Amino acid sequence: MAAVSPLEVRFEVTHRFRPFDLIAPGFVGYDIVRPGAGPIDTGQSLAAPFGAVVLDVAALEKGGSVSAGLVSGGSRVIGRYAAGTVEIDVDGHVVADAPAELQAPYGFAVTVNGNMITVLAGAGETWRPLLTREQDRSDLRRPEVLAAYTLGFHSERASLARARAGYFGQVGVRDLHLVEHADGRPYLRDGKLFLTAGCAGMGFAQQAHWAVWALDPAAPERMEQVAKLFFAHDGIVTGDNAGQIVYDEERGRFVIVVCGGDLPEPGVYVRHAETTDDILSGVHVIPNRVLPAPMSLSAWEPSIAKIGERWHIAFADVVQLEPRLEFHPVLVASPQGGDYADDLAVVAADPSVRRTEGCVLHRFGGDWHLLATDDDDKCYRVYDLGLRQLATLDAPYVEGGPHPQIVRVSRDEWMMITFANVQYAEEVLGYGTEGDVVIMSASPPTRKGTPDV
Repeated sequence: MAAVSPLEVRFEVTHRFRPFDLIAPGFVGYDIVRPGAGPIDTGQSLAAPFGAVVLDVAALEKGGSVSAGLVSGGSRVIGRYAAGTVEIDVDGHVVADAPAELQAPYGFAVTVNGNMITVLAGAGETWRPLLTREQDRSDLRRPEVLAAYTLGFHSERASLARARAGYFGQVGVRDLHLVEHADGRPYLRDGKLFLTAGCAGMGFAQQAHWAVWALDPAAPERMEQVAKLFFAHDGIVTGDNAGQIVYDEERGRFVIVVCGGDLPEPGVYVRHAETTDDILSGVHVIPNRVLPAPMSLSAWEPSIAKIGERWHIAFADVVQLEPRLEFHPVLVASPQGGDYADDLAVVAADPSVRRTEGCVLHRFGGDWHLLATDDDDKCYRVYDLGLRQLATLDAPYVEGGPHPQIVRVSRDEWMMITFANVQYAEEVLGYGTEGDVVIMSASPPTRKGTPDV
């Protein structure tokens, strides 16, 4: 009997959790118990402007203060709390302030996401943003500017139980996508899958960045962040995200497709890069450039695979911004024997749908398919490579455009790794701070008469 196809099984949610870390656990550069008073430079520099300082404030006397952020001699980009007021200070200029009443003990944190500075109070999963502002006095995305700063903090008439500093983690994740070999096989190390995910920062997509996570299919709730990927272009370092990494064994390289840019102008486009570095661990800044493929107003969430002797790249092509954002799946391919960015031409598109994204190239049953989420019809479409719809996956549709990323975990068992569009502190930070990781597994297969594909 042929192996069970994902079109023959029903997926059910088995895990749902939200990765939330102001400092990514594997990327803490400074961790001191009971640090002294006064200004302290942690020595933690950043390759990209995505960092955080977290202070455990045990006591704060009347007239005392705590502050944290980026410091460089007399320059600073910091958040401060004193006398019932929280403020953001850039080189001595208070660019934002708000009232706040904090009673020790409490956690005090300052995060940097691009040029967005956010001050938070709380602990664990109870962190709440008190003040956020995208400052424009110092463009931290420019490497020559950021290189002058390190993470630091300052306390006066205060007792700190602990101080930590390092690379920013995430307040939620989205756009999870398997790292694969170019032929579609999952990339494994020690039995673990690798995925990329957009790590939400304190705001919209410009405050997010990309990270690589390792996931044990037997314990997905323990997924671990193992790499941080930032991108250099146009003289800045940014957190482009929402794409895929494949390993091209033939050339011994990782190929990356990702999306980046600005909304609404000049637009978000698919960008690409390649590297022989092991980008599945550590911190990397990777130069990338716009993919030379036909795209309309914007394009995002690409997927890439080498099918036969042609590279194929799928993405959501944005065809309308107003009055409603509309997009549909497009598949482009290189010539026979060409490289992944050579002379890309449209193979197929489905303009009949208007809110279909989250494109995933996937091979099962010996054939390649394109999977995509349809947020109008609340379903997961299954296409052939001519973008003719064959079926829909039998799976719950969770909040807000979950991507149908599936993987076979045994001969007859499948797992879907996706996300739910659930915001964090939207009333302060606005839209873009999603989401929850959602894991679905196929129940014991019930054959429904669908032919193998």
